[in-house]
Amino acid sequence: MANTFLDDEQLTSYFSYGFLKLPNIIPQSLLQKLNILFDELLNTENDTSDKVVHVNKGNKYVANVENVCNKGNLACLELLGYPPILKIAEQICGADFFMIQEFAVIKLLGDEVPVLWHQDMHNERKGNSFTMGVYLDDANEGDGTLKIIPQSHLSKKDICEIIKEPSMEIPMQAGGILIHDMMLVHSSEPIRINNKRRVIYFEFLSATHVRAENIYTADLIQRRTRLIFLATYLYNKNNAKEETFLHSKENIVDVSEENFMETLHEIYAERIHARPSTYCFDTFYSQPYSAIN
Repeated sequence: MANTFLDDEQLTSYFSYGFLKLPNIIPQSLLQKLNILFDELLNTENDTSDKVVHVNKGNKYVANVENVCNKGNLACLELLGYPPILKIAEQICGADFFMIQEFAVIKLLGDEVPVLWHQDMHNERKGNSFTMGVYLDDANEGDGTLKIIPQSHLSKKDICEIIKEPSMEIPMQAGGILIHDMMLVHSSEPIRINNKRRVIYFEFLSATHVRAENIYTADLIQRRTRLIFLATYLYNKNNAKEETFLHSKENIVDVSEENFMETLHEIYAERIHARPSTYCFDTFYSQPYSAIN
């Protein structure tokens, strides 16, 4: 099979525990482009559309940016077209995979914003769906790292019951990828030491899964699938000598230099109303956690 990136042991671990840590995946050349983009996105004086800006003690902090593949220098769209990312998506979700939404979660020193325990999308598990976090900065142990509850993606309990179970902290380094099942319960605390922690999130599902649970419309599936082909085109254009992703399904959009931006704007013309995350707002409960490397 041409589009394989994860080995059998990694896949078994992912499906068993609900998460997988993949260090040193994103090349430095692409990280540099992403850093340039985020210098612009974190400027609170620039366009604030699709941004969540938090104010603490009189200071403004960008906490979240949506639709990052349609921003600035398009480095996030090129990232989406990076072959290992698409190979992982196809291995887990199948040939009809697509990305429903993409956004960045930013933690800045002084913002004091926690991410409460939640599941990215509650579903009936009629297919595989997962969230991929691409780290632009180190997330050190005890400093705003992601906490997860292993195997919680398989639990039938209410989320506020699940969070009473032991959790694990997952330190990450810039250029690493962390994938987790969209049903895995997770959270994170504000950073206390590092200046920033920026993570780009891609959420992948399969069209078969979405149709089985009637989650999204056929039109939305098609538009978000077209985005994958646009991302592949951009990555191949900017990295002509590098490996390319071989799509297992027929191209549903004829991409060219002339129609590229028009097609991108058409894809984002209609706002996505994604299925909401499931949160536990019981903030008085705190359980111990252990770190893993």
